[in-house]
Amino acid sequence: MQAPHSIALVCPICHGEITFSRDCIVCRRCHRTYEYCGGFPDLVVGGRFEDEVDEARTTYEEESNSYLTRNYLIPTFHKVLEAVPGARILSLGCGSGVDVDLMAGAGFDIAGIDCGNRTDVWPHRREQERLCLANGKHLPFESAMFDAVYCGCVFPHVGVDGDSDRVRPDYWSQRSAIASEITRVLKPNGHVMVSSPNRLCPVDLFHGRNPSQPFPRVNPPWNPFLLSAGDYRRLFYEAGCGRATLLPISKYWGFIRMKRRLTGRVMAFPIEALFRVLSTSPLRALRGSPVNPWLVMMAQKNAY
Repeated sequence: MQAPHSIALVCPICHGEITFSRDCIVCRRCHRTYEYCGGFPDLVVGGRFEDEVDEARTTYEEESNSYLTRNYLIPTFHKVLEAVPGARILSLGCGSGVDVDLMAGAGFDIAGIDCGNRTDVWPHRREQERLCLANGKHLPFESAMFDAVYCGCVFPHVGVDGDSDRVRPDYWSQRSAIASEITRVLKPNGHVMVSSPNRLCPVDLFHGRNPSQPFPRVNPPWNPFLLSAGDYRRLFYEAGCGRATLLPISKYWGFIRMKRRLTGRVMAFPIEALFRVLSTSPLRALRGSPVNPWLVMMAQKNAY
């Protein structure tokens, strides 16, 4: 039985207090009962995300997320939250949970949730008590709990058929539900950081490929599977956030898998150069344009 170390879990439906026993989890307010999955609290509401996993994918994700956390997440949140010692952070869609281990080691009070199959490797994590199975539309945390929430490439996989790029008619309302939940659990003036491929870019470097296919997927900009900077701004403005800024993207990706092959290394060089250029202040206006394949946006919740 595991539960986040210092970040209390609540019922994902009514947000009431829950109690843990050896066999089940019970909400003291609405009396709903939840179970454990692999020893971790399973507070998923509405079904799990059936992402494809195998040993190679898991190894790549752990290496990629380690690079991301060390080179981008930790420096970014140390800067943004420098006035908040031991800042409380939520990793929404933490996957294998490597980032939770590393962020906790860097001094952040962090919890990680995921509802996919990559959670199978959680028993290997050091900070197991900080991990919980949950869905972003129904977060098992009290309101105004976190100083920051971050999620990488979560929103494109909401409101779609399975693990595909085919959106459902209600995709926007489903994505709005997650934006609203993120904003709910943020403290006033708290920060949310979201990232994903840019819908306006004609190529998608991050979906539809396998280790032997280094070439990018053609992306019709009118396909709402991906999101633009304007899409993210609208989602979080409607949820109660104000200021939204596109962040530098240099060092977000290490392109670890691409660089294992000669053709991948050749392709990675100009992409990394582009990311460095777009991360400079003089060209920050281009970060939301079609020339940028990847978006990183930070929005701030309005003060009460």
